[in-house]
Amino acid sequence: MTIMMDRDRLFSSMAENRAREVVAHIGFLRNLRQLYEGGATQKRLAEVNGVSQPAISQMLQRARVEAPDVRPGTHGGTAYEVAARCAAGEIDPATMRAELIGWEYDKPMAPTAYPDVDDVRPQTEGGFNHQVGRALTHGFLTDEDYDLILDALAD
Repeated sequence: MTIMMDRDRLFSSMAENRAREVVAHIGFLRNLRQLYEGGATQKRLAEVNGVSQPAISQMLQRARVEAPDVRPGTHGGTAYEVAARCAAGEIDPATMRAELIGWEYDKPMAPTAYPDVDDVRPQTEGGFNHQVGRALTHGFLTDEDYDLILDALAD
């Protein structure tokens, strides 16, 4: 017999579990990258994980961007990870807000003389919009948290 939670609790639980999944994947990529940087071969990593060596190569490419080492004094290697850890219930919202307000974001690329080109240029990987904006889009931040962080950074 299955006992169903109420609908609101199911949505809340689903969101928290999604955040845990994201945090676990970042941790996996970080471990993979650190093992490789420590001398493990891609072939060995592929054997241990039951995947091909080209799959490990692709994972390592993503790991360099998505899973840097945790920054000292924070709970993540990226601002996105900090927000995901809060959504997963690992850190409290006040800690998350403080860390995202104190985060040093990459500066956006300078505009070119061609406005149409600027519209299609990729966002700076470590920039506020890519990190915190993506966390908002993925449901790891509330609109209120986003506004509070944005306002604090504007001051």
